[in-house]
Amino acid sequence: MNIQLTFNEILGYVENKFHIRPTIDVVDRKTLRIMYKISRLMPAISVNVHVDSVSKELIRLTYDCSSIINCLLKGLIKIPRHQVEVHTNEHQVLVHLDTFEELVKVLAVVEPTDITFSNNAVNIMLSL
Repeated sequence: MNIQLTFNEILGYVENKFHIRPTIDVVDRKTLRIMYKISRLMPAISVNVHVDSVSKELIRLTYDCSSIINCLLKGLIKIPRHQVEVHTNEHQVLVHLDTFEELVKVLAVVEPTDITFSNNAVNIMLSL
């Protein structure tokens, strides 16, 4: 089973929830470039995010960005650590799927097996 989330859907959610609208570009089928321009006078910041592995419990991501942006990530991430761990020294993000209450019922039925990116969407592969 496959689920597809378009970048417009994701960006709309981010804009409504956080009042910012970054841009997303596909680098390759496992890597996204996320960019955000804070102001007209400052250059855009960007982070490349790569999907390393996906399982029922955990999504393992690595990211590539400048050292200044990496330092900013330490202070900006406000998600509870038991759900999302950001290891700035290793440029790694661990998303603990089994800690999200909203996913408990879904994960009882399906298991994510892969995440890939196409021109305008995130593709999530699931097995029953």
